[in-house]
Amino acid sequence: MYKSVSALSISFSLHNIWSILLSVGLISVGFFILPMPTFFLLQSVGKKISFVDSMKIFFFSEVGKYLPGKVWVAVGRIMMYSKMGVDREKGVFILILELSVMIFTAIIFPGRIILHYITLKPAIFAILLSAIPILLFLIMWKYHITVEKIKKYTIKFTIPAVTIFISFTFFWFILGCAFQYLIYYFTQINIGFFQAMQIFSASWVVGFLAFFMPVGLGVREAFMAELLIPVIGDQNALLIAVIARIWWTFIEAIFIVFSSGKMFSEFLKTNSLPEIIHS
Repeated sequence: MYKSVSALSISFSLHNIWSILLSVGLISVGFFILPMPTFFLLQSVGKKISFVDSMKIFFFSEVGKYLPGKVWVAVGRIMMYSKMGVDREKGVFILILELSVMIFTAIIFPGRIILHYITLKPAIFAILLSAIPILLFLIMWKYHITVEKIKKYTIKFTIPAVTIFISFTFFWFILGCAFQYLIYYFTQINIGFFQAMQIFSASWVVGFLAFFMPVGLGVREAFMAELLIPVIGDQNALLIAVIARIWWTFIEAIFIVFSSGKMFSEFLKTNSLPEIIHS
């Protein structure tokens, strides 16, 4: 696969330029609404936070996923919540709720695809899927979250859970449209919005569950290429898998710099988490 990827040639043209512009515009909208669950959940625990501040928190902590281990986003977010005055138990719970709903909304549409590959490669997917309960158990053990507390918080956060479910569902729909236009620009093949959304969200889930790789690097691309090959062919599938990673990372980097650049500057100077809002 390495030789195949290294042999790829990426070219840009003015032909169908509208599709790449639409793709970039849509993924930007997607990233703009991605911090909404953080905003709603912090509001639900009594924090009078602005949406701009929720973006700062979200994208500042997201940098942690580029480090090995996949736990640094969670650690950073919980520490920032604590600094804002959010009770640690509540902070852990709302983070688990946010991640769980995001994964669930990403799985429900491509569920058939994921189940199909589970039957083909059960050992690999057993390892990946086991990562979720292991991570949840470690978090619960670390922060002393009991079943009784989970029941109490589940009842309390029912309405916020519905709200963030809608937000994440909308996010995956937008990403599906953006991915469809990305594919169309580079291949002139229209695979349709729903199939594009299924392939992208399924690949994201597999990459997310690959805890041994920062941001699922390589795992997401390999799975995406495998799903795309029957639809757009071998070379096009590899091309799109590589471009999709660049496309996602580039837009995410822009949001990180513009929303949290000042926070990073303060963090590097003081070696401590910067203030977001006063509790």
